[in-house]
Amino acid sequence: MQVIDFNRLISEKEELKEKFLSQKPFRYLIIDHFLKTDEAEKILREYPPVNQKEWVDSNGEHSKKKWAQPCVEGSVATDFYREVNSVDFLNFIGEITGIPELLADHNLTGAGYHQILDGGFLNVHIDFNRYNGLERRLNLIVYLNQGWEEEYGGYLELWDMETKTRVENIAPTFNRCVIFETNETSYHGHPVPLKTKGKTTRKSLSTYYYTKNRTDIEPAPTHTTIFIHTRGLASIISSKLRYLGQRIKKSALKRLTARK
Repeated sequence: MQVIDFNRLISEKEELKEKFLSQKPFRYLIIDHFLKTDEAEKILREYPPVNQKEWVDSNGEHSKKKWAQPCVEGSVATDFYREVNSVDFLNFIGEITGIPELLADHNLTGAGYHQILDGGFLNVHIDFNRYNGLERRLNLIVYLNQGWEEEYGGYLELWDMETKTRVENIAPTFNRCVIFETNETSYHGHPVPLKTKGKTTRKSLSTYYYTKNRTDIEPAPTHTTIFIHTRGLASIISSKLRYLGQRIKKSALKRLTARK
């Protein structure tokens, strides 16, 4: 493979498999230096700026300044998509994730170039679960943001909605790949608006994988994307923690006073 550092990934297969399968509440994997460095830099140099004629505006109640562009023909990214959707790579990802017979969507429905502008965000959600009769199983995202500063925000958040806690906060740094399973508990997003002051945008490439059937979860009705306002949840959790802190402090003061 010319774009993906495939030989390195093969050499680390068992380690990657162990990491993926050990994660909860849903399984995911973070791989740095996913692409060969020179190829990642070529894709970044060719990465197209947003224009309203070629990019799809995804603005709505749950997303702002989020743009997508599935058409990559004639660009360096074409080679990337040919490789991540190849039989060899699908078999490799299947071995790591324990999900056999993965299928690629060569039309890149909902995938392709994704670009978030200053002030943009995407609320935490679970993805649509079926497409053309197929079961959506995995997301693969590669970030292409050099010199990304913490103050910019735009971190990918993974959430456990049973405990109402954020389990990961992943910086969208250059040549970082994130792979995660999609199911009824795989809540993810980047709900904190970007604060880049116009210096840069949040750039990524994405693709989704499917299977004809699935038996790993209870069957769910077909649904579109389902959103949750986690910023509100964070405020509730923060308030509860402050309340508990105050109760503990008062209790400690009472014990000290009683000793006197």
